[in-house]
Amino acid sequence: MLFDRAVSLPLDLLGALRELPAIARATQRMSEHTEVLGEVAAATRVLPELRREMTRVAEATELIAVMDTRMATIADAMPVLVEVQGHLAKLPETIDQLDARITELSVLLGGLQDSLEPLGRIARRLPGQRDH
Repeated sequence: MLFDRAVSLPLDLLGALRELPAIARATQRMSEHTEVLGEVAAATRVLPELRREMTRVAEATELIAVMDTRMATIADAMPVLVEVQGHLAKLPETIDQLDARITELSVLLGGLQDSLEPLGRIARRLPGQRDH
């Protein structure tokens, strides 16, 4: 048994030495795959600041929903606003026409008043009328 152990030990050692190249390759691959861990660790240091910035962005973009609702209201009102704009465009012409008509009416009323003055004088002379 001692002899068997004495012979098998070098054979086991020889077998283990044959595995060294595979172990070296595996170790090299592990080294390559873990090289980025330093970069990952450095990158994770900025996560708290990133979280704060993302919170600020979220707060700022909350206003977008309010603005979107307001813009939708404006968009819904656009047909009416366009119609009103068309009417407003005609407003100066309409005011000019009204001004001309008011001037005509003023002239006619002035003439009516002038023609009624003699009738008023006659009516005041009728019996039963008081002097004003």
